[in-house]
Amino acid sequence: MKKLYALLMAGVMTIALAMPALAAPSPAAASIASGSTVKTTVSNVGVAAPSQELAQEVVNVTSNAQVLKDLSVPATAHLAAVLEVSYSGEIPAGGVQVPFDVSGFAKKGDVVYVLHRQAYAPYTWEVVGQAVMGDNLTVTGTFTSFSPVAFMVVNASEVTAAGAKAPKTGE
Repeated sequence: MKKLYALLMAGVMTIALAMPALAAPSPAAASIASGSTVKTTVSNVGVAAPSQELAQEVVNVTSNAQVLKDLSVPATAHLAAVLEVSYSGEIPAGGVQVPFDVSGFAKKGDVVYVLHRQAYAPYTWEVVGQAVMGDNLTVTGTFTSFSPVAFMVVNASEVTAAGAKAPKTGE
């Protein structure tokens, strides 16, 4: 009976030790959620870390090649940061331009895309800003609503190797 009891307890302990691993968040989402710092200089814009569920949604969306193609974002772009962006005040007809300091994850020559999730279902994504990084490492997004924002980066070496053109200028 002792052997049966010991065998049963060993099985229970094996399963119990595996349970926390099943509940662990996705490593990609966890690193994005707590990851890079992004700052803005607009006084009535709030920036906060996203929920774990939102971070996972962004990881899923930005790893989908068809979604990136639809947004005209190169497949070589990688997700660098995810934020919850809020605004206190009335949004003007042309939108609110928000500059983001992306020096925490981008360098000169990188191309940074600012993706925004539309505020209402079906929660489609749009590119609200993009820029080739210069000396100031700032990219501006123009928002007509505020909700989750993702930053996608194409490294400078990948831009020149692929012969990609700069956004808007075509240079």
